[in-house]
Amino acid sequence: MAAETLILIGVGNMLGDVLDCAEASGRSVTTIVTNMPEVTRPRTKSLRERLAELGASPRVVPLEDFTPTPEAECFLVPTTPDRAALVNHLVALHPTIRFATLVHPRAIVARSARLGSGVFVGAGSVVASCVELHAHAFVNRAASIGHDSIVRSFARIQPAAAIGGHVTVGVGATVGLGARVIEELEIGAGAVIAAGAVVIRDVPPRVLMAGVPAVPKKRLE
Repeated sequence: MAAETLILIGVGNMLGDVLDCAEASGRSVTTIVTNMPEVTRPRTKSLRERLAELGASPRVVPLEDFTPTPEAECFLVPTTPDRAALVNHLVALHPTIRFATLVHPRAIVARSARLGSGVFVGAGSVVASCVELHAHAFVNRAASIGHDSIVRSFARIQPAAAIGGHVTVGVGATVGLGARVIEELEIGAGAVIAAGAVVIRDVPPRVLMAGVPAVPKKRLE
């Protein structure tokens, strides 16, 4: 029964997908922990609206009032690369905190793949043989990761992105929606591959790449 308890930390536009994955995996989300004041935009929904639409009713508590129970696992909802700071803050406050790994039942993950704590693999994604997904890597819906590739901590692979075999995606890097990365390349830490880009050469750290083929557009601070 303990393995069924899940606490979500932070709120973002992936909340619905995370709740869906948790439910499909037989996990019970009991609590959502908010780590900052809620900001809504004209085309987004508030947390209250999201939960009502999804038919979910977990308790919502601010981070300063949160203490994880020994039997619970936690999962980070925000996918922005700076969520590493949130993990460090949580571990400093609660050294025994445990992070869940969520894999949607409709994802295909090879038995030889290795998944770290806090990893997310969304519905329809394919993770091939001998892939490594390091802690808190986020593989969104219908993404594909080729054999022997490594996705390092806090990197995110956006919906329908495709990564060839023997690719390394650096810490906190982003491969955008529908982007393509050919085999045997390295994407540097903090780099961003724009939506629809086709990457055919190594990418330096903290550079925005866009286009077909992808070229550097600017240096990221």
